[in-house]
Amino acid sequence: MFLNFKIKNYRSIGQEIVVDFAISDSQKISAYSEVNGKAINNIACIVGPNASGKSNILKGIVLFLRYMCRSYSIPSFRDASLFDTHFCCKGQPIEFSTEFIDDDTQYKYEISILNNVVLKETFSVLNEDTKRYNIVFKREAYKPIQTTIDINEQDLERLQNDMSLLSLMLELNYFNKNELKILKSFLTNVSPEFYVGYPNPLVRLNALTRRLEQDGLLLEELIEELKNIYTGITGLSLDKLKNANANALGEKEYSTIIAHHKIANSNHPLLILEESSGTLHYIELFIHLYEIFKNGGLLISDELEQSLHPDITNRIISRFLDKNKNPNNAQILFTTHNPWFLQDLTKTQIFIAEKNTKGETELTRLDDIQGVRNDENYFIKYLAGEYDGRPKIKDV
Repeated sequence: MFLNFKIKNYRSIGQEIVVDFAISDSQKISAYSEVNGKAINNIACIVGPNASGKSNILKGIVLFLRYMCRSYSIPSFRDASLFDTHFCCKGQPIEFSTEFIDDDTQYKYEISILNNVVLKETFSVLNEDTKRYNIVFKREAYKPIQTTIDINEQDLERLQNDMSLLSLMLELNYFNKNELKILKSFLTNVSPEFYVGYPNPLVRLNALTRRLEQDGLLLEELIEELKNIYTGITGLSLDKLKNANANALGEKEYSTIIAHHKIANSNHPLLILEESSGTLHYIELFIHLYEIFKNGGLLISDELEQSLHPDITNRIISRFLDKNKNPNNAQILFTTHNPWFLQDLTKTQIFIAEKNTKGETELTRLDDIQGVRNDENYFIKYLAGEYDGRPKIKDV
């Protein structure tokens, strides 16, 4: 499980912000797991007004998780345009770190990047006896690498200044297959790249269908879920359709999902793209949830409630709250504009994002605000403005 994320000097984030999942024994109330004697929240929810930097927090986390794991093999993950610093901090590095527990071992990863060059990268493992981190490797720009792992010289020659050493070691199998698997166990609807709207719908549909083709149980559970929330869909089938524009996928046909509606004993098939945006969004989200609850890991979702009724969103959150439905300690980090969900969370699971006078995103966990009690109705008090983090709207 992830214990925390720290980000400094990334987009709207100036001074360091911390998303902390770890809690004290006195705050072990709801939706937490215990690993290695540590209490860790399964849920972290970020609320705040538009333009407060909520999405930038998630984008920064996704950017660096991808960079840690895959920047060696995927050059686009180290594109210089992705590493935007805060406008007040030009010439200073972006800094990121995370602590996590994988297979009963606690690790810490730290990195700083300036002008697309890794200035410093450190990977450490916690010694449970001394409670101090021991360095696995330490890398500083233009200096020899310090490492306790024997790395082949030919492999080190592949390392470039704009890629992560950890990604090279992961992808060249310097760790066994069951080690550090949590780093690859995160799913998200967040993209650090800027784009408007969804990618090509044919590409989107093709990817969804192929995932369902690979897992018959997933398809069965998805159909049952769509029935349970009364979308009107009584079945799904997978098919191939001719691609009128072969250049879109480079193929003459593409995979598709057909939704079946049974009305008055008659079957009415519809291409899944003809369903509501909420239904399509939930199908994509459900596939992520299926993977996360099956294997454990972290789901990062920007505006979790997008196109969904609050009851459906509550249904998602309640699964993370229920230990029986979440046996593998899956975690979720999400932003929302609907404070209704706050009433089901604890004060250690709620983060308030807002901008300071310098235009920097600040993030405050609710239990860091003096006087906030465990038995408060956070929804009502947030609406009343007692925690700040609400839009400031001028009457005209």
